[in-house]
Order: sequence, then structure tokens, then C-alpha cells
Amino acid sequence: MSEPIIAGVDGSRAALAAVLWAADVAARRACDLRIIHVMAPPVHGGKPYERPLDDAAREEGERMLAEAAALATESRKDVHVSSELLYGHTTEILRAQAVEAEAIVVGSRGLDGFPGLLLGSVGLGLAGHVAGPVVVVHGAPAIVQGEIVAGLNPDDAVHPALDYAFEEAQARGARLRVVHAWDMPSSRPDQEIITQAQQERARSVLAPWTNRHPRVEVTVSVVRGNPVAALCEASARADLVVVGSRGRGVIRSAVLGSVSHGVLHYASCPVAVVRPRIRTD
Repeated sequence: MSEPIIAGVDGSRAALAAVLWAADVAARRACDLRIIHVMAPPVHGGKPYERPLDDAAREEGERMLAEAAALATESRKDVHVSSELLYGHTTEILRAQAVEAEAIVVGSRGLDGFPGLLLGSVGLGLAGHVAGPVVVVHGAPAIVQGEIVAGLNPDDAVHPALDYAFEEAQARGARLRVVHAWDMPSSRPDQEIITQAQQERARSVLAPWTNRHPRVEVTVSVVRGNPVAALCEASARADLVVVGSRGRGVIRSAVLGSVSHGVLHYASCPVAVVRPRIRTD
């Protein structure tokens, strides 16, 4: 049995949508679903402690977990579902839990978010900071499109997003559209030649994955323009967009790059941000 899918809930509709998405993924990957709600502990004398059984906030947290677990079980009866109430700072707790997870799934905006803000503080605090996939689910589950979209930058040394995108496409029996966006002055006379070269380069990078996943139908889209715009446009016809997390800015702590950040805010479907796992062998 593989590691569990972990879904964080806070009682919001976005969180329940994330639970449904996580249950579906857990069924496809034949792993357990673990639902977590994190709440702040009471503090006395500078020390935190667990809330008593009759504490109103604890009862509400357990109600949220029971509701989410029932929804997941009803949706996918073939998935083993467990739930746990934990104490501390939500982002810190979920980061720690992600170490033992196949993937961690959260809603795009929790109850404490501002109206119109597509990405909440928890999703932003997890994406790019957790080794492995972090999936942010926007709104209610959409109609199945049968397509996964993955962003590709051939200059990257590693491509963890491709690993996850191919795995998801194979598990779903979905098509995979790989988007490589690039830019150059529109006045250049050799645009067609450069476009063809970019297409061949992208296919060369993809070769190891297409060889390992021969049943996955792959389309390579080489687009001249902004990668965020290209990926968000493709997201309108996708079930999931998968991007890497490595930024190219001068600030080393800014591990979430501008492309991932933009896609998280503006994509029309769930977004998986995948950071490479650190090998221990």
C-alpha cells in the first residue's frame, strides 16, 4: 500500500471540493485518504494544550471532519477514509504531514479568505514548500474533460511535474497536453524554423516519459507568448494543470516561481505544484 492522500479541511465549500477530488485520486491510485483539520490550541502559562472533549471549538472541528469523511466515503466507497483533529498552525502542520503523503490536497480559498481571492494563505504556504505534489482545488468538481495539462521548460535540470502528470494521465486514461511557451521578437523572419526547433527540443525532453508510459496519448503545444497565459488558457479544457515549483528569481526563499504562482491564481481547474522529493538512498 502506498502512502495516503492527505486532504486538509476547514469547513469551507472549497475544502469539501478538495476532499472529493482527493477521494477520487486515492481510488485511482489504490491508496488511503486521510482528512485533517487543524485548529489553534488554547494556551495557558505560555504552553498549548489539547481542548477538552466538551469544548465547542473541538466539537465543531470534529463535526467538520465527520462531514468530510462521510462525503468522501459516499463518493468513493472503495477508499479507506480516516480523519484526525490536530492542533497548531495550519500551514506548519500540513507541511509536516505532507512528508508521509502521496500528495496533499487543499481548497483554493478557506473560510478566512477575502472575497474574489482565488488562492488562500494555506495553499500559498504549501505550494512550492512541500516535497512532492500539492494540489489546490478551485471550486466544485467540474465536468470531466479527459485531459491533463503539464507545463514544460526544457531548460530545467529536473522535471518532477512530468512524473506526476504522466502518472495522473495514465491512472485516469486521459490525454496529456504538454505546454512549452517561449517568446521572441515578432519581427524575426525565421519564426517557423525556431518554432519547429522548440517542438523537437520539447519532444526530446519528453522521450523518457513517453517511453515509460506508451499508453498515454501526448500532445505537445509549443506556444509563443507568456507561459501563465498559455497554461491558464489550456486549463479551461483540462481536469488538472501540473507545474513545477522552482523559481528563477534572485531570492532563494522564493521557491514558488512566477509561472506556478500565476497558474495557481488564474487557472480554471485544479492545479498541482510539484517539488522534487529529496532522495535519501
